Amino acid sequence: MTDRYARQVLHWGAEKQKIIEESSLLIAGVGGLGATVSQLLVRAGIGRLFLVDDGRLDWPDLNRQTLYGENDVGRAKLPLAKERLNQINSATEIVEMQGRIDESFQVPKAIDGVADCLDNYQSRFALYNGLATGTYFVHGGLDGDHGQLLTLVAGESQAFGTIFAGAVQPQGSIPVTPDNVVIIAGLMANELFSVLWKTPKLLNRCLVISLADFHISFLDV
Repeated sequence: MTDRYARQVLHWGAEKQKIIEESSLLIAGVGGLGATVSQLLVRAGIGRLFLVDDGRLDWPDLNRQTLYGENDVGRAKLPLAKERLNQINSATEIVEMQGRIDESFQVPKAIDGVADCLDNYQSRFALYNGLATGTYFVHGGLDGDHGQLLTLVAGESQAFGTIFAGAVQPQGSIPVTPDNVVIIAGLMANELFSVLWKTPKLLNRCLVISLADFHISFLDV
């Protein structure tokens, strides 16, 4: 186990690694983004992950939800995610939180940040509204070949619901490809590490990416 993180410690150092191992994050949704973000965090040695989901795996999920396979179709995602993540790194504590995120959802108090990997704005608004002041919130979203990331601090930044007021949920399924999911999930994981080290790069700053031509822009919020 002493050599497990040797290659990343060469890059970011033992002090930052220790912070990762002592930190707790909540992953809201273990579908496309959440399945990849969670396993990147687990591979890096995160101390504790709270996972929230209420869905079951379906065939169209398999093109991008990287924790699951064909034999898992029909099974609940939450226990599957815990099982697979424990196989990757048994040192990480995985806490299951079954249910849909709405206004009654209770956000754990002992967390250092939240990864918004949800697929609808109503649940995102409810999640953000339930955060304690000072909690970091890293939002990620995808639609076709466009992605976005944003970091906020609850009670200090402009509210997520204000920034995206009037956002309309698309009708039907959102188009998404496996490569785009992995790109945005990787950027989310990168920002979550920075959040744990108190050096977020996207605080009150939305990164918008067109994966069609690699065009990027930043919007201050």
